[in-house]
Amino acid sequence: MNRRQVALPGLGDAGSMVLRGVASFARHHKVITGSYLFGILVIVLAGTGSRLTLEQRREYNSIMDTIDLQAEFEASRRYAIVHQAYRTSAGWFTCDSLCTRNKQRMEREKSNLDAIRREGHARMSDAKAVAGLFSEVGVLEAKDKFWSHFNRGQQFAKRQSMWDAMFIGIRSMGRDENMIQYVLNVVLQVLLNFSMGLMLALVMFIF
Repeated sequence: MNRRQVALPGLGDAGSMVLRGVASFARHHKVITGSYLFGILVIVLAGTGSRLTLEQRREYNSIMDTIDLQAEFEASRRYAIVHQAYRTSAGWFTCDSLCTRNKQRMEREKSNLDAIRREGHARMSDAKAVAGLFSEVGVLEAKDKFWSHFNRGQQFAKRQSMWDAMFIGIRSMGRDENMIQYVLNVVLQVLLNFSMGLMLALVMFIF
């Protein structure tokens, strides 16, 4: 019996497929896509969001007050201690009985910390649902996320530009290019890297 073999796409191919799908949707739904992007950018860059009513603010604060920050702090502290103990007792390629015990303790503390954080995030989601996406709370969070992704895009562009400048210099020496040509190539590559970085930041923020 012949068996069919299904070839799964690689990470790069999967990313390309997603981008093609997004581009196809944008081409066929220009008004929806344009309105969505414009609305998000206006809110993030210029908007402040709608003010919470007294009842919304009371309910929002009531839910947020149930988040046990002290428990998360203590769980983080315990995890840091046992994680350091495990790293100290672990060998290069071996793990003796002491190392194994420390690893088990570390995994228990990590599981406990993750559970506390999941509970906290769930309560934060409940509080944000009360406030609403376009409230002052939702818009402030969206702004924070946008600028966080924006900074990551800038860091990506800076790192990539540093490597590109080095490789362009190596290629220029082999081609006998002068300094002006080298500088122009570097400038163009830097502009391309920053454009790519900012586009990736925008895509990650939206999706």
